[in-house]
Amino acid sequence: MNTVRKPLLTEAVMFFSERGIAKEMLYPEFEALLDGMVSSPEFADETVEAVFLQISNRLHVRGAVFFTIDFDLDGNINSLWNMPLRTMAEKAGRGPDMGGGPIRLVCLGFSANPKFRPHLWKPGQREGRSDLLMIKEAVTRNTLGILGDDEEALTVLQTDRLQMAAEDAWYGGSNVVSIDSSSAAANEKSRAAAEIGEQERAAQAAQIAELHEQIDQLVQQKHAELIALRQQHEDHLAIIQGELGDIKNELAQQQKLNAALKRDMSKLQSRTPTDVG
Repeated sequence: MNTVRKPLLTEAVMFFSERGIAKEMLYPEFEALLDGMVSSPEFADETVEAVFLQISNRLHVRGAVFFTIDFDLDGNINSLWNMPLRTMAEKAGRGPDMGGGPIRLVCLGFSANPKFRPHLWKPGQREGRSDLLMIKEAVTRNTLGILGDDEEALTVLQTDRLQMAAEDAWYGGSNVVSIDSSSAAANEKSRAAAEIGEQERAAQAAQIAELHEQIDQLVQQKHAELIALRQQHEDHLAIIQGELGDIKNELAQQQKLNAALKRDMSKLQSRTPTDVG
């Protein structure tokens, strides 16, 4: 008797507001939004922070892409929006443990493709609560109705902490081998921490490079402004020097005229009355 295997991962999208998760939907519903078959008037004329999730049948988050999306005045998604969410999640780097092992994470600061950087955001805090924690709780509540494995009961997830786990636990399957040795677990944990450290250093290096670029641009801008100011000063100085030259010429002409008048007055005063008569 042939049995139909259930998909390992269920894809969903959650939308955030200022207070937390405002809306949840399975990915086919999101595709209907993209196709313009339905709209979301509650997001009209807004740029919304959202997250694309890949969820296991045990309600563990396995992949997450934190993206922004624009809605028009009618609550329809901007027709120019185009992000390959599934591909991005599959090629993502290693992120935090959200209950079932380290997830595949794409967000601002954790993306290898700079093309999508302007359309990504980084999860943080809303009203004192972690975005990742709210996602984990929402997945556990299973409002989306994800069907679990028939052979195993769903595990209630602990939502008060996020930890790193072994990479072998990322994706379920028959080839995953449990390692009971404490030394092996310690080595795995060290390797995981080293990989995370490399990612953080790479992200910091990218931020430093971006900062240096901004500083270089600022220096070039200030240099150009200084050159323009110097040119303006030189032009103003040339005008003043020209005006000063005109004043000197006028003064010299006036002095000559005064000298001529003095000579004429002296001649008149030196003449005798007979000469005048």
